[in-house]
Amino acid sequence: MNRIALLLLCSLVFTACASGRHHKLYEGDPAQAAHIDSFETVLIKYIDNEDMGVGFIGQKHVYDIQAGQHTLLVEYSDIFDVDADNHEKVVSRPVKITFVAEAGKRYQVQHEPQKRLNHAKSFAEKPDFRVVELPGGTRVPVTVELSRPREFLAGLKFENTPTYEFASDKVQAAAPAGAAVVAGAAGVAAAAPAGQAAPGTEAPHLKMLQYSWQNASAAERDAFLKWIGKP
Repeated sequence: MNRIALLLLCSLVFTACASGRHHKLYEGDPAQAAHIDSFETVLIKYIDNEDMGVGFIGQKHVYDIQAGQHTLLVEYSDIFDVDADNHEKVVSRPVKITFVAEAGKRYQVQHEPQKRLNHAKSFAEKPDFRVVELPGGTRVPVTVELSRPREFLAGLKFENTPTYEFASDKVQAAAPAGAAVVAGAAGVAAAAPAGQAAPGTEAPHLKMLQYSWQNASAAERDAFLKWIGKP
């Protein structure tokens, strides 16, 4: 990237960061509200399955939530200078963080600083986040789930296929005979919960096809039906 384009990109990012965003996810009794402040290299993608929209590195966000247990889907993201004319963006695999927010308190998802590009790449493979209470920085108990690379039918990959998924999204449920189980997308990087066929005597390849179908997005299913020549 040449210097002019880089300066333009920095200008756009600075403008976005300066504006900030306030997400009012709870507008009830103020005494029952808690708050989450953004961390400059942590992108909060979802809170309790609600899409938080597009965010930028360094942009200021405040999330008003109701006191109680919440699950956040977060990513580490940062940009490093490679040389005078080039830079590289590092984005981690998604992580689910569940914790209990107490009324009247303010929280932040943090991680150890990553100063070098090679360290950031290693961190992105297995990101380690913590939730702290502000302003003191006291750590709060959390449950963390690291996503895993998503598998689909061998050799059958679509442009919009999510890269990662969470084991907790797999719900054990019998599918109605002769009916497809409809599954939606849970986000940019994670598949939504979907039904799974009850154990039986089907051939291994049939089971794999059923499993893949039940955990595919609507777009993936449509593409697959077109591929096999069905209307």
